[in-house]
Amino acid sequence: MNNRELFEKIKQEKRDWLLEHEAKQVLRNMEIHIPPSRLASSETESIEAAREFGYPVVMKLMSKDVMHKTDSGAVVIDIDSEEQVKETYADFMRRFENVDITGILVEKMVKKGIELIIGTSTDSTFGPVILFGIGGVLVEAIKDVVFRMCPVTKEQAMSAMEEIKAKILLEGYRGQPKVDKNQLADLLVKLSQLAWENRDFIAEMDINPIIANEDGIFPVDARIILKV
Repeated sequence: MNNRELFEKIKQEKRDWLLEHEAKQVLRNMEIHIPPSRLASSETESIEAAREFGYPVVMKLMSKDVMHKTDSGAVVIDIDSEEQVKETYADFMRRFENVDITGILVEKMVKKGIELIIGTSTDSTFGPVILFGIGGVLVEAIKDVVFRMCPVTKEQAMSAMEEIKAKILLEGYRGQPKVDKNQLADLLVKLSQLAWENRDFIAEMDINPIIANEDGIFPVDARIILKV
C-alpha cells in the first residue's frame, strides 16, 4: 500500500493520526531505513519476532486509544529474554484490557547514541516546514532546533546542521560517535519531500528520537498527524 492509499484508509476509519507501525510503513515507503520491527498479535508471534531480530528488543502497545505510549506505560525497552517478552505481553494485556489493541510492535533495540529530532508542521503562509535539532526527552527543555521550508535540498540540510547550538555533538564530542552527516542530510531531504508531496494529507510529523550511533542513523519513533 502506497502512502496516499494508507492516508486515505486512515481517514476512512475516522482517525486523524497514524499508529506507530503505520507511520513507520510510511517511512519505509520513502526508502528510509528503520530498525527491524513486526506487529505481533499474540504472545507466540511476539516471541518469534524477538528471536528473529535478536535481543534486546523493545515492545510497544499499538492502540488508537493510546496516542502517548511512553506516558501511558505502553513502551518497554531493553527486553533481553523470552521470559521478559512473555511477562511484558501479559502485563500489556492486563493493564490495557479496556482499550482497543491493534497489536504489539516488537522492534530491535538500537544502541545508544546522540538523540535527534526531525519534524514537520504546516505554516498557514509557507506550507510545510521542517525542523531539525537535538531530540529525545530534552527537546522541550533545550529547544535547540532550526527550521527550513519544504522541500529542502541536500545543501540546505547540511547547512541546517551547522546552525544548531549543539552542533559540536555531531562531531563526536567526548567519545560519542561522530554523526554521519551525509546520511542525516539524506533523511532530512526525504522527510521534507514526504511532507511536501503529501501536503494535502499531513498536518504534522514528529520523528523523535532519531538515534545516531556508530552503526548509522535510526528513526526509532514516529508520529504522523493528518489534516482533518
